[in-house]
Amino acid sequence: MRIGVIGSGRVGSTLGGIWAGSGHEVTFGSREPTSEAMADLVARVPGARVASLQDALAGAEAVLLAVPGAAAEAVVRGLGGWQDKVVLDATNRRGEEGDANAVEIQRAAPGGHVVKAFNVVGVEAMARAARGEATGTLPLAGNDDDAVGVAAHLARDAGFEPLHAGGLAMAASLERLAWVWIDWARVLGRHFLWQVVR
Repeated sequence: MRIGVIGSGRVGSTLGGIWAGSGHEVTFGSREPTSEAMADLVARVPGARVASLQDALAGAEAVLLAVPGAAAEAVVRGLGGWQDKVVLDATNRRGEEGDANAVEIQRAAPGGHVVKAFNVVGVEAMARAARGEATGTLPLAGNDDDAVGVAAHLARDAGFEPLHAGGLAMAASLERLAWVWIDWARVLGRHFLWQVVR
């Protein structure tokens, strides 16, 4: 699958590296694609490439949005061509009024299919799941079943057991769960994973 990663910080680089290692075509989008930092990133992720934000979006089937939560909507509005893209929203917001980031991103990306995903644990836990050291449940929220299916496939490739938690209205709950993980990580350490046992 062709995956565009918008956001080259810890979440974007970790998941991009995991997916590239699983055989996906990963392109990191950057405002400065020729920078030394981006050259260093692709040197650490064999097979990945770097492009402008718009080119990374244009060439992708699925797009991971892994930018700071407060900037997410503006980043999405600044780009065009979201039609039929699966948008994996890994962002979170805290202490702000208004809808969940995923809902605002959906409004800012007409024609795209936003799925809340990869937001409820930190990169240390993601890396642990990818290495097969522990099994974690990854909740997903989205309105389009096909898009949720793509997110579930990528979740499995990253070592998670996906769980469709409902429509995009559930995104606010998943964003709150992310902050619970952050609070608990101060006590339990940043390597713990959620697991749903039925």
